[in-house]
Amino acid sequence: MYNNLPTIAFFGATGGCVLSCLTLALENGYYCNAMARNPTKLKDLLSERGVYDSAIANNLTIVQGSVSDTSAVKQALVHKEEPVDIIINGIGGKLIFDGPLKPTLDNPTVCQDGMRTILEVSRSLNQARDGDDKKPLLVVLSTTGISEKRDLPFLMMPMYKWMLKVPHVDKKAMEDLIFEEVAMDKTARGIREYIIIRPSFLTDGKGNGLTNIKVGGDNKPAVGYVISRNEVGAWLFQNSVRHGLREENPYLGKIVTITT
Repeated sequence: MYNNLPTIAFFGATGGCVLSCLTLALENGYYCNAMARNPTKLKDLLSERGVYDSAIANNLTIVQGSVSDTSAVKQALVHKEEPVDIIINGIGGKLIFDGPLKPTLDNPTVCQDGMRTILEVSRSLNQARDGDDKKPLLVVLSTTGISEKRDLPFLMMPMYKWMLKVPHVDKKAMEDLIFEEVAMDKTARGIREYIIIRPSFLTDGKGNGLTNIKVGGDNKPAVGYVISRNEVGAWLFQNSVRHGLREENPYLGKIVTITT
C-alpha cells in the first residue's frame, strides 16, 4: 500500500459505473490501474468529469489492451511490482438487435471469459503471498434478473426475459467462476474474498445520492426499477474501495442487489 490507501485495478473503466468509481478514487488520492482499449478516450472521459490532470498523471496507470490479453491483465493487476489490493470488474458486452426476437451480445461470453483470465492471472500472482488477507478483494458488477428470488418489478420481467437472456447467461457463468475460486483452498486461490453487485436497470444522470439507494441480498433482494450509473459508482467507491478491506464490511463474500 501507498499513503495507507489500497491500490486498485479497474476493468471496464470507460463504462459509466466503473468510470464513476474510478473518478472518485482518483479524486481521493488512490493509486489506480485501469485497462482500456483506447487510453485517450479514458483520459478524456475523466477530464470531462473534472478529474485534475495532476491526478490522472500521478495516480493513474492506463494499460492499453483487452481482458483477453493475459499479459495486459497482468500489468493491470500489479502496482509498483506488487499485486493490487482491490480488483473492480465491470466488463460487459454490447447488445445487438440483428434478430428482433433474439437479441444477443457482440461477444456472448465476454464476462465469463474476462473473469476467467482475471482469476487465472491473479492466482499466478498471489499464490506465493503469505496469508489470505494479502490477496486482493474482487468486486464485480453483475445484474438483476438472475437471482433465485424475484429482484425485479413484475412489469419489467417480460423485457428482461426477452432482451437480456444472453447477457444473463454470461453473467451467471461469470458469477459461478467466482464461487469456484473461493471454494478452493485459501493458499491456492487468487482472491481473498468477493463482493458481487447486482444493480437494477442502469440509467444515465447524476441520480439522488447514496442515501436513496436500497440495498438487499441474494435471499432478500432489493426490488426497484432503475439506478443511475453514477449512483452505482458512488456505492462501489463507498463500500468496496473506502470500506472494502475492513473485516467488518457486511458485504464481503456476499451478493448485493442495489436499486433506487
